[in-house]
Amino acid sequence: MSNKLKELLKIYEEASKCTLCEKFDKRSSKEGTYDGLINFFNEKGLYLNIPSIWTDWVNRSNSKIMIVGQDWGPYVDMQKYNARYKELVEMGEDEESAWNTIVNEKESMTKCLMTEFVICSAAQCGIDIDEKIMESCFVTNAVLCARKGENYRGTNNFSAKFCTENCTKMLNKQIDVVHPLVVITLGYWPFYSVCKYHNIPVYKTLKENISHYSLNKENIINISYENNPIYVLPVYHPVAQVKKEEQISLYKIMWEILLQYYSKDTLINELRTYKYCREELNL
Repeated sequence: MSNKLKELLKIYEEASKCTLCEKFDKRSSKEGTYDGLINFFNEKGLYLNIPSIWTDWVNRSNSKIMIVGQDWGPYVDMQKYNARYKELVEMGEDEESAWNTIVNEKESMTKCLMTEFVICSAAQCGIDIDEKIMESCFVTNAVLCARKGENYRGTNNFSAKFCTENCTKMLNKQIDVVHPLVVITLGYWPFYSVCKYHNIPVYKTLKENISHYSLNKENIINISYENNPIYVLPVYHPVAQVKKEEQISLYKIMWEILLQYYSKDTLINELRTYKYCREELNL
């Protein structure tokens, strides 16, 4: 097992002991339970067996691109992915095939649009890629626990600032271990998490942060204190009410950074670090 994998598993073991977001206050939610999140890292058989781009960590630990969203969404959906994977395997499908089949499905508008922006922005830089490029990305979230209920939006069982601040250490430990060349943060809170951990000033609005830290090349953030940089680019969430051309222009900055370190001829091969590692972990 690689050192990166060992370190990632240590982070998730540490996360399993966290209780900071289990309950926000004494106000009862619509589901009849206290507001709060579900720490699914308590269930090792679950959290390492949820086939989704957002939870495919062990196969992507050497990625040079990291994408950070806000939170996983409902716990019940994680259970559904887990159950579907088990069902396919029980029906006789090869474990690796079953895993990759589910991971690569176009499961959400967020994933579909994000994939489109990555591909279109690459084309503007003369780089020809397809959906397979998403296997090259380590995808995670600023908040590691899952929501109660069935909604991906709203704040009934979620407090963005409270939960993000509780989890900032866990997110940034993942960034340190994977050590990507570029980190794309989707929306305000993932960017806030990175900046809070590194004591970087944050503007009140995402638009201001994008204007200052992404569009002004002199201000692009590098959070690595080693010779190997880690650049952080705040972008809009893929489903935000922002023109597609503007979204794509922000992802183009990522490719421009990558091309400073790799030629067009070698870039895609350098990015292809996906390796199915679940067998060596006995998963």
